[in-house]
Amino acid sequence: MAFSKTLPDAKRAASGIVYLYLAIVVVTWAANWPLMKLALADAPPLNFISLRVIGTLALLLPAMLAARAPLLPLPGERLGLFWVGQFQVAGWLICGIIGLSIVPPGRAVVLAYTMPLWTIPIGHWLRPEPLSRGQLIGAALGFVGLLLFMNPALVDWTSPRVLGGNAMLLLAAICWALGSCLYRRHSWRTPFWTQTFWQLAVSAIVVLAFATPSVAGHPVHWSPTLVAILAYNWIFTTALGYFLWNKILAVLPAAVAGQVMAMTPIGGFLLSATVFGGAVTPDIVASILLIVAGIALTLRA
Repeated sequence: MAFSKTLPDAKRAASGIVYLYLAIVVVTWAANWPLMKLALADAPPLNFISLRVIGTLALLLPAMLAARAPLLPLPGERLGLFWVGQFQVAGWLICGIIGLSIVPPGRAVVLAYTMPLWTIPIGHWLRPEPLSRGQLIGAALGFVGLLLFMNPALVDWTSPRVLGGNAMLLLAAICWALGSCLYRRHSWRTPFWTQTFWQLAVSAIVVLAFATPSVAGHPVHWSPTLVAILAYNWIFTTALGYFLWNKILAVLPAAVAGQVMAMTPIGGFLLSATVFGGAVTPDIVASILLIVAGIALTLRA
């Protein structure tokens, strides 16, 4: 009898911990977009991402060795986690920072965090299952909001550079959604810190390959601001962020976890508007509300 009473309490406690993890990720990732925009004044985009990934690995490696944690995933899981890392880490970071270097941070964070909308068609493509009416209505609302957010009054459709920046941010969202859906297809036995280290390590190769050609011609200007932002990225948004995200995906479906992450673009947009200014027009508000409403409706479904 004692066990039967304790089990529901344990489940509720575990659920509460998962949503605490989500809250930490939302706050730290929302604050990071205006911070990264500030950092780009001192470091080219791909150089910044390289420093972010390498610095995180440099912090994780001695900690894992001291804890005697394995550096390699279990046999049979390495290739799967390799591809998750390529989409969820390398693709997300590279496309996101390139888009951020072109697009204002408030707009960038909203586009990049449309990930929850993309998990619905991608998840259905990977594992065809009937979608509920709530999911379909929610996805429709979200994509209508996205179309409104891309209307010519808000985006200069005559500028290839501006269109390319917006496209890179949407591609970052699609990469993250695909990586999350691939992760949810398996029950991983590899410890979480090992998963995080492995995904970062295999992604670093790709990031460095993209960044190396620009290193010589675009040097980094080291400043206290850049060092502080890099430290924030090493500790909170990359090492802790990806670790908590993997913990979350082990319990919640990617679409459900992504719905809670809808608070990230709202927080990031408000912070960016506060730091960098910019007009908050009715069509911007309407598009963001539609996107968030679509995400919320999908979560309820």
